[in-house]
Amino acid sequence: MNLDAIDVLFMHYITGRTPDEVNKYDFWQLQYGRRPDDLLRRLMEAGVIYEDDSLPATLPKLRVFELKFILKRAGLKISGNKPELVKRILQHAGTIDFTDVPLKNVYVLSDSHADFYSATGFMNFFHFNGNFDLHEVYDFYLESGEPDPHRTAVSFLEGKAARHLHDANKYTAIKAYFLLSNYALEEMRDMEASIYHLNHFVMLIVLQTMEGGGGDGSEPHFYIDAYTRSRYRAYMEAEGIDAGDLVQYLTVSTGDLPYPEESRREAAALIASFIEAPDFY
Repeated sequence: MNLDAIDVLFMHYITGRTPDEVNKYDFWQLQYGRRPDDLLRRLMEAGVIYEDDSLPATLPKLRVFELKFILKRAGLKISGNKPELVKRILQHAGTIDFTDVPLKNVYVLSDSHADFYSATGFMNFFHFNGNFDLHEVYDFYLESGEPDPHRTAVSFLEGKAARHLHDANKYTAIKAYFLLSNYALEEMRDMEASIYHLNHFVMLIVLQTMEGGGGDGSEPHFYIDAYTRSRYRAYMEAEGIDAGDLVQYLTVSTGDLPYPEESRREAAALIASFIEAPDFY
């Protein structure tokens, strides 16, 4: 059975969850027009996941007070964090009566799909961040066959930015750079790459605004949100650079944008002055 993008997204959602959690959220039907029960059935029929009732799978789903109750009733120590409590119960499982324990089966990923699960880890990011069609992203993965989820996500977004960089309306390129910056920060923990893509996002907005002008001969206006300002301020402090250095960095790092150096430098200067300006909100 061939899995589609929503099947794969549901695979990432349901792995490690209980049957009670299958229908916990209604966005599967509202956003994707799919019933969770149908998605679950497809995954199980395809051998992607299975229902596990073993103690190592079910015990971690209990709450801490439930684990402590099991240990206390068995006359065992109840101190420690949750992993320690689970480990202690497993060590003494042969002497513990689990008859009244509210254990619930857990959906577990089959070993044969472990690599596939890892390679499609980018799906959650695109689901929660929206903007691009999930089927398009998944098709890109299938065509590339890339086993590294980070490479898949970055390559997809970089391709989007490159293809739309010369559009009159650069909205698609702008949002691709925005997601690249967020992906590098949230998923890859790569601060340098995140700032690099953030440069493209902010500069492209300002350059487009400068190019359009105010429409009535006035100076163009733009706004950089507080979060972006704080990120640049943190970057400047960490790197020990001043506004002049930031202007140079913004200008040079965005040399692939379709604007002359003079325009990029002017935009960079505007951004730097805005970041350095006192907070007014």
